[in-house]
Amino acid sequence: MDASVSSASSPLRCSRNATSPTPNPSPRPHVVPAGRQPAAFTTRLRAISPSPSPPTPSPVESFGFEALKETFSVDVAAAEARPLDVPLAALFTIASSRLESVSNVAVRVELRSGAVGWGEAPVLPSVTAEDQPAALAAAGRACAALAGAPAAPLGSLLQDVASVLPGHAFASARAGVEMALIDAVANSIRIPLRRLFGGASDSVTTDITIPIVTPNEAAQLAAKYRGQGFQTLKLKVGKNLNSDIEVLKAIRLVHPDCSFILDANEGYTADEAIEVLDRLNEMGVTPVLFEQPVHRDDWEGLRDVSIVAMETYKVAVAADESCRTLLDAQKIIQGNLAHVINIKLAKLGVLGALEIIDAARKANVALMIGGMVETRIAMGFAGHLAAGLGCFSFVDLDTPLLLSEDPVYGGYEAFGPLYKFANARGHGGFLHLDNYGSK
Repeated sequence: MDASVSSASSPLRCSRNATSPTPNPSPRPHVVPAGRQPAAFTTRLRAISPSPSPPTPSPVESFGFEALKETFSVDVAAAEARPLDVPLAALFTIASSRLESVSNVAVRVELRSGAVGWGEAPVLPSVTAEDQPAALAAAGRACAALAGAPAAPLGSLLQDVASVLPGHAFASARAGVEMALIDAVANSIRIPLRRLFGGASDSVTTDITIPIVTPNEAAQLAAKYRGQGFQTLKLKVGKNLNSDIEVLKAIRLVHPDCSFILDANEGYTADEAIEVLDRLNEMGVTPVLFEQPVHRDDWEGLRDVSIVAMETYKVAVAADESCRTLLDAQKIIQGNLAHVINIKLAKLGVLGALEIIDAARKANVALMIGGMVETRIAMGFAGHLAAGLGCFSFVDLDTPLLLSEDPVYGGYEAFGPLYKFANARGHGGFLHLDNYGSK
């Protein structure tokens, strides 16, 4: 458990304690290597998480991210965006796309103090509006604006970034630049991001994803992940209902005590999603979560599945692709359309994600944190956010484990499903420039 440096007035706080922060060593200034009638839907999801419960809140100091935005003057010396291309260990297939490699954008911000921060703009065209060239160009514009700006409060510079990269159309690029800027500031004051965001914990436990594969391949992966200590498997479904059931049967044979998250990535109709739950119930299988069962714009279908899932099977439903803005989140909350909202920095940006987290917490709606297909730059930042806030019922930050090689060092230590951030500075992820994106 780490000390909190969270602002007492911040609405983003989830849990924290009061020990004064101890400075870490100086930051390194450089980088080295459908038509059913819905019933009354009032059931909200409470603590149904397979993840450890956050600690009990206690008093905090009046210092943290919200305070820092107003009080810390940022003077950017240099900022740049560069391609971040990394092969995956195996083909990654989901209902909406098929990937052989990561084709993201890395963002580097250096302050005049010498402190450096890194961010990542993940690209997944089925979810993000940008492809890699568009994200690279957009992040480059924001970097040029930052490098040419006079010293200003952190909050002011973040607003400038939002002005250059507004809305969902630029969310991923905006997230990458926001991450790098916030990370550089955290490094400059020698505060780990998890403490800046609240200090609730110094670790998170993630699930692991099995993409759409054959039953035999799924069984092999499940056996491998069982040996590595993963208790929660996130299974990609949504392309073929019967095949999905066969894959689930195969996984159960080799990992009978695992918890399941089903992620359809918009692939089912409402009737198909409910049929999956019916058939799983006949098998004696109850998922802990059913993520984005229907198309992002099928609000009625999402609500119908949520009602049946919870009232009949006590299964929570998460909105992912359906929640791309604060307005989407408010619609989901006010209409009781889902039990869980999945927070992804690449579809919301950092500040946008914090707004939705705050809205969900006030409405007592459960939260999940996930990502696109990312390296540990973006996953490390998201992990620090999750550990710092301590309010996520589900943690899905596994994609660095799916890469064939790791272009980033630092950020956290991974022990199977457990990510520990105890020794990280900022978010601690550094790109190995000798091999990736150097100029």
